[in-house]
Amino acid sequence: MGDTNEATLLTAYIYCQSGYQMRMGISNNRLYLLYACDHGIFDKGYFEIDGKKFYLFMADVKGLNICNVSFPQEKPMSLLISKEQLFDFAKAPQRILKSRDYPNVTLQNCVNKNAMDFYSAYPTSMINDNVVSRWAMYANMPLPERIKKELFPALQSKIKGLSQLDAMEKLLRFVQTAFVYEYDDKVWGHDRAFFPEETLYYPYCDCEDRSIFLSRIVRDMLGLKCILIFYPGHLAMAVHFTENVQGDYIMLDGMKFVVCDPTYICAPVGKTMPSMDNKTAQVILLE
Repeated sequence: MGDTNEATLLTAYIYCQSGYQMRMGISNNRLYLLYACDHGIFDKGYFEIDGKKFYLFMADVKGLNICNVSFPQEKPMSLLISKEQLFDFAKAPQRILKSRDYPNVTLQNCVNKNAMDFYSAYPTSMINDNVVSRWAMYANMPLPERIKKELFPALQSKIKGLSQLDAMEKLLRFVQTAFVYEYDDKVWGHDRAFFPEETLYYPYCDCEDRSIFLSRIVRDMLGLKCILIFYPGHLAMAVHFTENVQGDYIMLDGMKFVVCDPTYICAPVGKTMPSMDNKTAQVILLE
């Protein structure tokens, strides 16, 4: 149907009949689709209707006449990704990761290029206007089972039989030294967080990407709860050990989370980066 009002109307019909909350608007005889979202989407304007945010679909119009008619059982869209996305597989170039401190641990992986394209276009958002929650949206994304089968055996062989502390020390040191650090502004020209799988694909990553990736690995491999820690200008993570582990920590919901900073090179478990204050840091518990 091309770029026409008929195309917009059909899109809105399919979206509405799929159970999602939408509205139609008109400006200068042109129809527009607006979709409700549970989350605040960064860098996108919205219209507030009955206390809910409605975003324009593929358009940027400042003024609209909106038809505010509800539909049975309509629900706002959620941007949370709780399950692995089953894309057709397009093999990306193979990448080899080798830790400086553990040269005998070499990880080889080939991510799905189709997934990379999907992540690149995925909008950054936050829950309940909590800016820190934007990183939880990335960190709670599951790693694909194929990636787990490629990566986990090599890492598990190096931590088998170790205490939680010793296993965490090895995983922490691996992430600290196997990835190349670079600022987002220099690489992308703006801030850009990675889903866990993206860190395995791109040649550079920063503190938020490492913290997101390591928190995913720790939850999947060690089965331990994690939090992300936001200091001004820096993101780290912390782990709730069920064994006695000493070091800098943060209390959340009665649980002790020991700091593990994947960007503070050679820093052990329980060591906070200088000038970072755990007492005033913002934290969020990950699933």
